[in-house]
This record gives sequence, structure tokens and C-alpha cells, in this order.
Amino acid sequence: MEDWIKKATDWFNSYYNSFSDLTVLQKKNFEIKKNHSIRVANISLLISEQLKLSTEETKTAFLIGLLHDIGRFKQLIEYNTFNDNISVDHAKLGIETLIEVNPFEILRFHNEEVLIKAISNHNKFKIEQGLNDEELFHTKLIRDADKLDILKVLTDYYSNKNGKANHTLTWELEKGTSVSKEVAKETLEGKLVTRNKIKSEIDVKIMQLSWIYDINFIQSFELLMKNRYLEIIYDTLPKNDLIIEIYRKVKVFAENQRMS
Repeated sequence: MEDWIKKATDWFNSYYNSFSDLTVLQKKNFEIKKNHSIRVANISLLISEQLKLSTEETKTAFLIGLLHDIGRFKQLIEYNTFNDNISVDHAKLGIETLIEVNPFEILRFHNEEVLIKAISNHNKFKIEQGLNDEELFHTKLIRDADKLDILKVLTDYYSNKNGKANHTLTWELEKGTSVSKEVAKETLEGKLVTRNKIKSEIDVKIMQLSWIYDINFIQSFELLMKNRYLEIIYDTLPKNDLIIEIYRKVKVFAENQRMS
């Protein structure tokens, strides 16, 4: 298994290094996505081991994690942005890339259909209907691993009081003084916050708290609580009755799911 993981990671690094003549900023953004992909793969591996998956299922989970954002590299080259809304769906571009470069024969990997379904669904607001059990399982696993690493990146940023402002994380929105009514309503109803409701940085952070409604595995909740992601986000928010109520709602939900 270790040899195969090294081989898969070497292939990924080789693809990453195939891009040349990058600007300084592009190199920085490439490295961010590379490191994110490797961390997500390792989170997927950790959860797979905790779930005691078979070797083949563990390989599938690891490779999905490693390749889930492979479309980001071409996206940056072709559109100079990571914003899907003004460029292209990076998951779709990733699938097209994988079909073109075909790492599966080299890696002796034969679960391409599951991998393609999982990557296609990793960034969608809702998982598509009609997936079989294995496709649905791996889709849920990559969505968990991806969110957990994004929460790590966000909370590291929020915790660094002296760091430079990163508008890709704050969406270049005004800070705001209160939660938007629709954002609060969706969160308190146990729903994922929809992006078109977001009006301020406060709303962005409440949306991030609402991601717990789309976490699927007890092991994921364990990692979430162990790393105190919810608390760190909450600590950056103004304290009023509504925000306290929202935090209690998501914290109790997460604790109950961890214990279920």
C-alpha cells in the first residue's frame, strides 16, 4: 500500500511539474492547490483506515482525494482564476483532464467510474441523484475530507491576527455587523447556507459553520471537534443573542453526530 501511495503521489507531482513559464503568483497558487490536494488525500486515507476499508477501497479514497482538484491547474492557466462562477466548473475540467492524461493504467487502478462520480460531485451544493452505494460512499468521503482541510486553512487564517488579508477567503465583502436574516434562518433550520444569501464576512463565517450539516462520517466529526474548527470560527464573530444561538445549534448538532 505504501509503495502504491508513493507511486500515485509521484504521478501527481509529475503532472504538477509539467506546467512551466508560470508567473510568481501562479506558482504560489499552484503550490496552494498541490498542498491542499495532498492533505485531502491524507485525510481520506486516515478516515479510510479508521473505517477499516479494504485495500482497494482505501486506494480509491486516497486517489480521489489526491486528484479531486486536478482541474484547478488548467483552470488557473486558461482563466487566471479559481472562481468557477466566472470561468468553468473545476470538477468537470478535472474529469476531462483525467480522461486526457489517463493515470489509471500506470497506477493499475480499475475503479475509474467511482472516482469520476465522486470528483464530479465533490464541489456541488447537493449530491446528484442515482449514484450506486459505492459511488455515494466515496462522494461523501471526499466531500468530508475536502471540507475538513478547507476548515483547517480558514481557521489557521482566522487565528493569525497579524497575517495579510486574503480576499479569496473573505470574498472581498464588507465585514458587516450582524447576520443576514436568511443566512440565520437557514442555519437554524439545519440547512446548508446558500451562497446567494451571503452579504458580509459574518455571513461567510456562518455559512462555514453550516457546513457541519453536510458532514457524513463520525470520524469526520471527531476530527472537526478535535481541531476546534467551530470554536475558532465562532471566536472571530461578534457576540449577540442570534450568533450565540446559531453557534449552540451547530455545536450541539456536531456533538450529537459524533456520539451517534
